[in-house]
Amino acid sequence: MGKPKIDKVKPLTIKQQRFVDFYDGNATDSAKKAGYKQPRSQGQRLLTNVDISTAIQKREKNRNKGHIATREERQRFWTRMMDEAEKDSDRLKASELLGRSEADFLDKTQVQVSSITGLKEALDAAEGTGKPPIKEDE
Repeated sequence: MGKPKIDKVKPLTIKQQRFVDFYDGNATDSAKKAGYKQPRSQGQRLLTNVDISTAIQKREKNRNKGHIATREERQRFWTRMMDEAEKDSDRLKASELLGRSEADFLDKTQVQVSSITGLKEALDAAEGTGKPPIKEDE
């Protein structure tokens, strides 16, 4: 038996790399800027190329890596601010944001309904005022 085939990632051509560099969600514009003669059809075809789509995904991952804080990073930051901030107002705001991120402050409304019609009225009222009307059972 022979050796198993291992798919190697081929290096992108200069035009393909330019396409990846210009790609911003619009394949036609990116292909045109990269120098392709038939940008509409070639742009769509390039997106189906595994090496190109992998390069675009890798570029986006690297681009977003340092700019967008994850939920856990935000929570760590707010916890640090809550512990280390000098002003009480900053500490209070950090604790509020941390609590919101953990869904600690959910408004709960209890509704007692005796009929389907009453349910619709209660829901309509709750959407408008934030509190449903309280009705006595008849």
